[in-house]
Amino acid sequence: MRRFAYTALLSLACSLGQGCSTVHVHSPSDAAAVSEVREVMHRYLEAFNVDDLETVVACWQTPGWLSTSESMTLLEDGEAVQDLYGSLLGKIRAEGYDHSELLSEDIKFVNDRCVTYRITFTRWKRDGEFMPPRVRGSVCTLQKVGGEWGLSNVALEPGTGR
Repeated sequence: MRRFAYTALLSLACSLGQGCSTVHVHSPSDAAAVSEVREVMHRYLEAFNVDDLETVVACWQTPGWLSTSESMTLLEDGEAVQDLYGSLLGKIRAEGYDHSELLSEDIKFVNDRCVTYRITFTRWKRDGEFMPPRVRGSVCTLQKVGGEWGLSNVALEPGTGR
């Protein structure tokens, strides 16, 4: 009973605290593939945080698309990816954006060359406040092309915004 109580309290603390992250993997093809997919996504998220558009572009397999409740943008090539992210980052930086914090990852291998990757995250402002909503989500699809994993689409969940 004591172990259960400790686990429950730890889970609650992580769900409420900053810096905690959970990872769920469904039907992994192998540990190396999980590691490769996570590496691409973490590189992408880190690049987003520092406006490193070259790395963001390198994390994509184009053509692809990005979808929000308001729009769907076709990303035909790396230039389109760079233009979209440059515009997005310019807009949210003007609103005080500082960085995004990854809260959870849910990875599902559809097959050996296709993965769905759902994340939740918080966008933080320079003043230490979060950009509402506090918990945002997106569902990404990664494909393995030419031996390399890369994003093929990103769909932001309703309420997540741009």
